[in-house]
Amino acid sequence: MSATTYGSDSLRALTTNRVTSLQRPFQLFILAGDFLLILFSDMAAGALYRCLMGSAADQENSVGAGLLVGVVFVLVAYFQGVYDNHRLLNAAWQARKVVVIWLSSLMTLAVVAFLLKSTDNLSRGEIILFAVTGIVGLTMHRVFWRYCLASAFAKSRLVDRKVILVSLRALDLTSNRFKDLRNHGFDVVRHFVINASDEHDDAAWSREICSIVRQSRATGVDVDEYLLAIDWNELPMLQKLSQHMRVIPQPIRLLPDFAIADLVSRPFLPVSGTIAIEIQRPPLSVLERVQKRCLDIGLASFALLLLAPLILTAAVLIKLDTPGPVIFRQSRRGFNGKPFEIWKFRSMSVTENGSTITQATRQDERVTRIGRFLRTTSIDELPQLWNVLRGEMSLVGPRPHALAHDNYYDQVISSYVYRHHMKPGLTGWAQVNGFRGETPTIDLMEKRVEYDIWYVSNWSIWLDVRIILRTAVAVMHQDAY
Repeated sequence: MSATTYGSDSLRALTTNRVTSLQRPFQLFILAGDFLLILFSDMAAGALYRCLMGSAADQENSVGAGLLVGVVFVLVAYFQGVYDNHRLLNAAWQARKVVVIWLSSLMTLAVVAFLLKSTDNLSRGEIILFAVTGIVGLTMHRVFWRYCLASAFAKSRLVDRKVILVSLRALDLTSNRFKDLRNHGFDVVRHFVINASDEHDDAAWSREICSIVRQSRATGVDVDEYLLAIDWNELPMLQKLSQHMRVIPQPIRLLPDFAIADLVSRPFLPVSGTIAIEIQRPPLSVLERVQKRCLDIGLASFALLLLAPLILTAAVLIKLDTPGPVIFRQSRRGFNGKPFEIWKFRSMSVTENGSTITQATRQDERVTRIGRFLRTTSIDELPQLWNVLRGEMSLVGPRPHALAHDNYYDQVISSYVYRHHMKPGLTGWAQVNGFRGETPTIDLMEKRVEYDIWYVSNWSIWLDVRIILRTAVAVMHQDAY
């Protein structure tokens, strides 16, 4: 068995006292910030409502509502782990928790007011303003601390948990699997490699584990937990190893490789005395389809109204630039391979829609002058909002390809057809991860398909919202032609 120290010089220089002294007060500081933000939001909403309505102030009721909601929110958030340092870096998780806990806190206010027969003292307009200002304030609070915490973790100023890393072979500690541990609050103080083999008997396993425990205690560091790094081909030894690791008094967690992580992250269904793991998810349920459709209709309608002047201006410029139709229609395949006509602003001098279609390339001579600007800014895609309203597309989903390209890639990429298990999207997971525009090689298309399949397999309404928010940034920093 060998032992190695993990981390950079700055990590080794970090003392236990410094970490311990920072953890608890820092969490309480963020908790207090949430509580004060809720009180301020309640008072601000009350002042704004009274100003608009010209009514007299009732400070007692206002403060009482804010106090109740604030206490409920921070208590539930605390016990849900919202203030854990490493959790503050997970923006998607924080967003889900904050929204659910905030709505639950407001519901608690409504129930308490009903039971105390004091609903007449609560103004509906003021409560609505309170709900909006509160969620905005709590969200901005997390955005601020996520930025600060990311910087603090990178500089080794704040560590959440001290852990011992155990593996069955030497590891590349510079890989993504391990380097993110530090950024998520795990300070790996020692790394032990167990020289395990098939000939290991129970006595040898026990000696290895007991030696780890002795050396861990000799460091003088209070270890919070052990991380067991196991790869797929080492799974047969996991059961025996876990049995002998029961002598360790701290919690033990599995740190799997990608293959195991992908498997254990999937939903499972109890079946008698065992479980069945979901390899391929079923189509979206009725409730999930309703959620996605409501998001599509609401945002697409709003976008069409908001962008109407831009859409009209683009149409006029296309008509003045070159002869031909303003809207280019091309056959695509949608959900379950059902064909439909996608709408785009015409950005080329040709309108190919046959069995052979040539992808646009950089400096493509077929692209018109105004078309080049439209493609670079993705304005040429805006007419697809109409496809979204018609139900042929969604705001988020795998980007639809021309039928000629569908027929070709369906033959050379085995999993290509799985993209059609969901409606095609105006934007997608592949696009916000850099796979936008020309795909001149099979490797690039396979990578795009890999991202599309991941999206279909891991869909959630929160993932759609996240992709929509990232799309604007992706459009500004990626090339399309």
